[in-house]
Parts: sequence; C-alpha cells; structure tokens
Amino acid sequence: KSFNICPVGSTSHRLLSSPQKQNRRIAKVPFKVLDAPALQDDFYLNLVDWSSQNVLAVGLGSCVYLWSAFTSKVTKLCDLAESDDSVTSVSWTKKGSHLAVGTNRGEVHIWDTVKCQQVRTMGGHSARIGTLAWNGPLLASGSRDRIIYLRDAR
Repeated sequence: KSFNICPVGSTSHRLLSSPQKQNRRIAKVPFKVLDAPALQDDFYLNLVDWSSQNVLAVGLGSCVYLWSAFTSKVTKLCDLAESDDSVTSVSWTKKGSHLAVGTNRGEVHIWDTVKCQQVRTMGGHSARIGTLAWNGPLLASGSRDRIIYLRDAR
C-alpha cells in the first residue's frame, strides 16, 4: 500500500488544480437605449415588465409598446387615448403570451400579444391600478383605492 503525504485527496487535488473560471466583465454602459418620452416618473406605477419570450412591455402615457430583444422590433399594442385613460401598470403571464394592463380609471385589460387583440376588460377598482401580479391563471391587481382583487382570468 502506498501513502501520500499530501492531506488533499486525489479527486480534490484534480479539482483544485483545474483552470479557474475567468471573471465576467460587465459593461458599465448600456448596450441598447430605448427612447421613452412619455414614461411617467411615479414610484407607485409599474410601467415596465420583461416577458419569458424576451419581449419588453412599456407603458407610455396612454399607449403600451412591445420591444422584442430578438428582433429589436417595436409594436404598439394599444392606445387608451380614445377612452381618455392612461396606462399605470403592465404585467406578463409566465408564458409571455398575454399581458395585463392596469389603467388610471381602475380597469384591467388583458391582451393576447401574439394576435395583438384585447381578450377581456375587468373593472371593480375606483382608482388607478399601480400593480399587477400573475400566479398561473390568477391575476392580482392592487389599486390606489386600497383594495387588492384576486381574479381567475381563465
């Protein structure tokens, strides 16, 4: 039987002597800048959300725009100007095919972003909707009226 004077086992020795991962370099400047002229400066609004399909939804004034990170294409999803309303929150489903849009009038609009069609409108709130959150088919909406609605969007 042979003895090794090194206290480190052969498996650990191989692991320790293997090349180390190089540290990642993270850029200090953005690689892409998107113009958002009507982005409201309000802490209580949630106007930007990134989908699992790599699409960024942005609420600008009365409109919602979608920016694809794959193609850099911008699509105007909706404009609430006709109803004299504005976007106050956006939230993607986990799949990234549907987007909930909260408004200043307290409505939630659900959009099929593949077809660019509105699927449903839900009322109930008496003030602006500042936050939206999905859990499967369940959608929670929080409003300035101090009420949180939990709804099944199926």
